Amino acid sequence: MNKKQLHAAQTAMIEWLSDPHELGKKPFKIECAGEFDFNEMHYYIFKFKASLLGKWLVGVCGGFEDDDLEPCGHIFSKMQEYNETTAKNVCITMVENIMAYWKEQAAKYNNQ
Repeated sequence: MNKKQLHAAQTAMIEWLSDPHELGKKPFKIECAGEFDFNEMHYYIFKFKASLLGKWLVGVCGGFEDDDLEPCGHIFSKMQEYNETTAKNVCITMVENIMAYWKEQAAKYNNQ
């Protein structure tokens, strides 16, 4: 595990969660729960809590190429409960949805 890249991913995830349109604040607690490669890019799975007594939720950050320290922008959470068994597949689905959204936006732009 690339510790510098993990730190960059966690920082980006916290920043994303802190946005008023998302969690709206820094998570009470956040931990890396795994990592995976998808479409030749590297991703980190995070579990986080909004509050002390809150449930663990799952999020993904990545789109890292090689040893880059800047994700390509695939940072997201549906604020759904973390489940160790399904977390990787949930994160892959989130990444696929992000990719599909931006492909759709690009197609709209190109058709103008």
